[in-house]
Amino acid sequence: MSAQPRVTISRVEAWLKTERLDYEIAEDGAAITDLDNCEIFVIDADSEFLVVGSTWHSEFAAVDPALMAYVDEHNSTMYAPRVMLSSFDDGAVCLQADMTAFTGEGMSDVQLQSFLNSSFTTLLSFYETAADDLSAFVVSTEED
Repeated sequence: MSAQPRVTISRVEAWLKTERLDYEIAEDGAAITDLDNCEIFVIDADSEFLVVGSTWHSEFAAVDPALMAYVDEHNSTMYAPRVMLSSFDDGAVCLQADMTAFTGEGMSDVQLQSFLNSSFTTLLSFYETAADDLSAFVVSTEED
């Protein structure tokens, strides 16, 4: 069996272009795309792991115990995505989620495309559900 090609941001860029997604490459090398309800970033960790992370555009006033319970329930009952609450320097509290693949042995084009398709679909679906489930806690969204 031949070795699979290394996973690189260049290969991720090719997928983003195929999917016709606008993106930019950040100073740290991550590919970032801003979608309707979240920002998704793809990070290549030394060709060992590929992280597809995201930040929801909606913000919360504070870390409420009910929000923590929601995150805990999700993480204990769902395989993906991994979800967390994050506080930022400006005081914003946001929901974040990610999916990670081990890429140390490389990935074929089909494997990479499947992982990226699955990650984007899972993240977007999660935020659609969160918008319904957490609307009472949201104080602002990027569109506000």
